[in-house]
Amino acid sequence: MNLFKKLKGKKKRVIIIIIILLLIILMVRNNKKKQEASQTVTIETATIEKRDIAQSISATGKITTSNTKNVTSTLTGIEIATVNVKEGQQVSVGDIICTFDMTDIQENLTQAQSSANLSSVQANLGVQSAQRNLNEAINSKGNQIASGQNDVNSAKQAYDTAQNQLNQAKQSLTAKQTELANLTPTYQAEQAKFAGIETEYTAKQQAQNTAQNAYQAQEAVVQNAKIEYSQYFDETGNPIKPGADPSIATNYTNAKTMLTKLEVELNTAKISLSNYQSIYDTANTSFAPIKAQFEALSAEIAGLQESVISLETNVNTLKSAYDKALEGLNSISSTADMNIASMQDALKNAQLGVTQDSQAQNSQMKPLQDQLDKGVVKSTVNGTVTAVGVKQGDVYAGGNIVTIEGCEELIIEAEIGEYDIPDVKEGMKVFVKTDATREEELKGRIIYVATTATGITATNDTSLATGAMSTGSNATYKIKIDLLTPNERLRLGMNAKLSIITELKEDVWSVPYDCIYEREDGSNYIEIAKNEEGTEKEQLNVQKGLQGTYYTEITSADLKEGMKVVMPTVDAGESVEKLLEMMGADAGM
Repeated sequence: MNLFKKLKGKKKRVIIIIIILLLIILMVRNNKKKQEASQTVTIETATIEKRDIAQSISATGKITTSNTKNVTSTLTGIEIATVNVKEGQQVSVGDIICTFDMTDIQENLTQAQSSANLSSVQANLGVQSAQRNLNEAINSKGNQIASGQNDVNSAKQAYDTAQNQLNQAKQSLTAKQTELANLTPTYQAEQAKFAGIETEYTAKQQAQNTAQNAYQAQEAVVQNAKIEYSQYFDETGNPIKPGADPSIATNYTNAKTMLTKLEVELNTAKISLSNYQSIYDTANTSFAPIKAQFEALSAEIAGLQESVISLETNVNTLKSAYDKALEGLNSISSTADMNIASMQDALKNAQLGVTQDSQAQNSQMKPLQDQLDKGVVKSTVNGTVTAVGVKQGDVYAGGNIVTIEGCEELIIEAEIGEYDIPDVKEGMKVFVKTDATREEELKGRIIYVATTATGITATNDTSLATGAMSTGSNATYKIKIDLLTPNERLRLGMNAKLSIITELKEDVWSVPYDCIYEREDGSNYIEIAKNEEGTEKEQLNVQKGLQGTYYTEITSADLKEGMKVVMPTVDAGESVEKLLEMMGADAGM
């Protein structure tokens, strides 16, 4: 339950009773001090530090599975050659479930492929013949030219074409150079920004790898210590051999402690890398297109520069050829041009025939290949085979081949009350504990939040003033949590204790929430100790932020490392109402 929302039912009554008992104890202690006539006043201070502040909702749920898969096939009427799984077997994505006898289909496909290959060879021979005819017509054109006029025209056309190409290349080069110049400042800025993020990302990867290696090495140490320990002590720690050295047990305990510490460090490194992953991916995604554009422009400019040089040489050469062609005009034979055009048409028709023949052959082979590809049935999920509906030698007539329960993909389902459900959103982090996993805190993420009520729970409330009990109902809403931390001790149906993080701020200035005071104008301040005893103090204006269980976020431009806040003193004679008002609605929870 969120730390700063109304308390409900018995929980509220227990808190009030505890507060009353605390008040009685404080009043007794205060009276004793007054009797001793002690005038000493102890002023407590606390260092203002940066902390992680979080608000959460507590709930309970059950571990269940996310999917069930019925495996079927469209290859009806074909004999099953092998069944590769049995009930109770664990399977993974890609594991073979069964195979069909595809001998007949394979033979049909082989025949179709042979026919296609023969037809392709014949069609290609026709294309090669047409290409040879065209080449011969082109090669003989020079011999058929009767006049030098065509030479002049060809030379002039080649010259004009080359000149146009040169002009276009120069224009393209100028445009690309301008585009690159405009892009360069942005590219350099993004490159510098990404380089810093990439360096930090690499460092976090190296930190995770170092923590992973240390953890794995310590696992070996723990295993060796455990083997030695089991030779001299039983599971309860009692010696099983005379003269057992106590240091063996101590070494085993220390090794496990170190393994736990290294596991925390490894998880911290993983979280740090995971948290930074989105920053790196965002920076990479932002920089990649600019980098690609910059490099493409640079390469294109280099290519255009080479092209301009080559085209300038070509233009000069063609200009000389054109000048020489003007000196010897000759007529060209129109028959040569017509012959070339005819050969070109013949080549296009031959090429079109190859394409049409290939399409026809593919349309015949594709259904056979599709059937052949379905001859091996593979699992598309991770899980446990709970039913097998076929056996080797059966002629498959449809229906379930096997049923797979997705027991390897665990989720947690829970019901959240109507008071808290508006604060629960998809994607929120969840910390999970179970009896089976002891004190290990597992991680999860909310993947589903129901929009309509899925259940009703009864509520009882007793009035503190009258003692009367009222009965009501509370609508509940189902949520589903993806369990991100695998653990082999988990089983379907187990209960899980959940802490749903509704809001989190990391590394922020914070003080105990009762150290923040409010003025009549609504502004807030804290009292800063000016000496070690805290007897001299001054007010510091602050803005309140996220409020956690005990600490509250504060912001101020004047906050500095090492500052100490003066803790408030509570007179034991104060009323219950005033104490509750100071401590807040959750009163110490």
